[in-house]
Amino acid sequence: MKFATWTAVADAEDERRRRVNRRKLRRLVDEVTRDLDLPPDATHRDASRRVCELMGERLGRPVEVRFAAITGATCLSGATALLENGTYLVICADSPSWYHRLHVLLHEFAHALLQHEPVTLTKSEGMRKLAPNLLPRMAQIIAGRTTLTEDEEREAENLADHLLERLTEHHVWVDTEATDTAPHVRRIAESLEGRSRWVRRGDL
Repeated sequence: MKFATWTAVADAEDERRRRVNRRKLRRLVDEVTRDLDLPPDATHRDASRRVCELMGERLGRPVEVRFAAITGATCLSGATALLENGTYLVICADSPSWYHRLHVLLHEFAHALLQHEPVTLTKSEGMRKLAPNLLPRMAQIIAGRTTLTEDEEREAENLADHLLERLTEHHVWVDTEATDTAPHVRRIAESLEGRSRWVRRGDL
């Protein structure tokens, strides 16, 4: 096979994969948006709770979410592990904004939707979830042990971004002040605001 022909075949195969990935992405976004079925008066906190419920429904296992002030871990805002008892433990950065927490939870949910392999913790490690002060360290352990590739992380972040965009596109959130600001600017602002609603280890 000539080089030019081989290149054309390879390019065609790459384009086919991209089309398949785009279709898969649209299908997942459509399915999740439909299954979340958020009411018009939902808040970002309501959406976060519903994401966790749907994650459990999709996985067929219990899902526990713990919020913690994660420090000393570069670019780490969330982590997920499968405990020996079959429970999924999701550690989410204790952000002052429920909008930001929602984005983190969608990213962790995206890993599950894309069937990325989770980190599995031993029984003794899983017991640490009972001690909230150990959660930041536990998140670092999970992050250091993860088998996720850079491509899988990008894939999950891309899906989470699309889900967040779909959820916020035509929804008037009752915990967000209405303004005439452009939607993308408002979403950035929402991710930074809300310090008066800080909940250090709030339960969903």
